[in-house]
Amino acid sequence: MMTLLRQGIEVLLDSPDRHDYVVSAYADLTVRDGFERHIELHLKNQSRAAGDALGETAARRDLEANLAVIREAVRVPADPMARGLAVFSGVARGLRQVIPLEFPVENYLVIDEEPFVLPLLERWYGEPTFLIALVDTDEAHLFEALHGRPDRVRDLKRDDVGQAIQRDKPRFTYKKRFARTQHERLFGVADDKFLKSVGEAIRAHWAGGHFNGLVLLGQPHITGPVRKALPRDLAAAVAGEAQHAMTTRADELADDVARMIVRFQAEREATGLTELRERWKRQHRVAGGPTDVLDALQQGRAERVFVGPRFDLAGARCGGCRYHLGAPVGICPYCGAKARPVNAVQDIMKLAMRHRVPVQLIHHAGEKDAPLAPMGHVAALLLAEANWAPNRAAAEASEGHTPREKD
Repeated sequence: MMTLLRQGIEVLLDSPDRHDYVVSAYADLTVRDGFERHIELHLKNQSRAAGDALGETAARRDLEANLAVIREAVRVPADPMARGLAVFSGVARGLRQVIPLEFPVENYLVIDEEPFVLPLLERWYGEPTFLIALVDTDEAHLFEALHGRPDRVRDLKRDDVGQAIQRDKPRFTYKKRFARTQHERLFGVADDKFLKSVGEAIRAHWAGGHFNGLVLLGQPHITGPVRKALPRDLAAAVAGEAQHAMTTRADELADDVARMIVRFQAEREATGLTELRERWKRQHRVAGGPTDVLDALQQGRAERVFVGPRFDLAGARCGGCRYHLGAPVGICPYCGAKARPVNAVQDIMKLAMRHRVPVQLIHHAGEKDAPLAPMGHVAALLLAEANWAPNRAAAEASEGHTPREKD
């Protein structure tokens, strides 16, 4: 099964500055009624409605070619174990990307100037990635829990694991026993070279990826020194430690890792919301609502973004200066060019991924009691306040509203 990767999403984020259309299709590949899939019928109905809406435009002429790409990808899935499929086709710009998904999605068809990646971004940020290190005295194994499923990525083994220790050699003396061995049982765990090399391997792998937390597994007298060997910022990213027997099978770690990740996410959400509420109460380095959050992301001031539970917030993109706007305006308030409607939440998540800003999804059953509702359903912790005042009056005027009077 192909795991959803950051690279696969980032390819779709940098859309060229063009006005030809891209067809984004999501297909549910799960079996229904015991034998039949309803993708073809759903795709046919949606494509007919899209064709009627486009009329005789250039996009209408390319629609059938794009739909042919999608039908072929759905008819013969690249991965028979896939539960969902995301297909992006833009024949005019040479775009064709098929992403098998290990999670089901609703059948959906979107025709726009850029790929519709909100379901992928929601999944990416909803199930973060963790690095797992299973360590004992003689070997260590690194795993990546990519959206809940551990996969083994690296193995380490002590160089002298097969060598006899000094006391087992002929003509050994008590002095040589300690002078010529580095084994931790004789020389001390804290100074063991192998455990230090494990810490260095964890640091290097962490730096080469994008992880939300680190999980250490093994015996406490082993994981403790490994944690001390880590840099301070990486040691602070440890999501949990637990005893675990040595194994190379990823499925044997799944239950323990899942419990720690759930607990870590719950604690992280509670801590983040507490800080967010305190800052909101004091109006100190905090942004609320799509407009302010998008401003902070585009100006490099956002430290952490919170989204949820609504993902249908309307925004706009200026066709002139390309500025992302948090309201469905028709005219850009900054350059006066025409703006087109977009999904503001998708824009927020795309900018956050591009600038490596953490995003935390807040899921609650009811919208009224959602903690982000008073803040416009999206909020951000800021590194600094804005050093300029946006043209609110122009923005409201472009929406057809009367500018608000000053208090």
